Amino acid sequence: MYIRRCMQTIYPIRLDLSDKQLFKQAARSAGLSLAEFIRQAAREKAKPVKKKAACLSYPEIEIDPEAEANPKEYIRKQLARKHARHC
Repeated sequence: MYIRRCMQTIYPIRLDLSDKQLFKQAARSAGLSLAEFIRQAAREKAKPVKKKAACLSYPEIEIDPEAEANPKEYIRKQLARKHARHC
């Protein structure tokens, strides 16, 4: 518990009332606390910076929803298409 306490850092931010209400509403609709919602948003914004710092400047690759839902079936279909073109 001592280590966990030492590693926590608090960064106070100022929000005007309308921004705070907007963030609370968005967090509630996502099923998150306000703090978790803001943490996730900050991590998402930091991803490109982390990639650039690590010399990993590569584009985001869109994943086909069908491939994500059933990868084995998707690969089978891709191989079948490739085979049909070569025959």
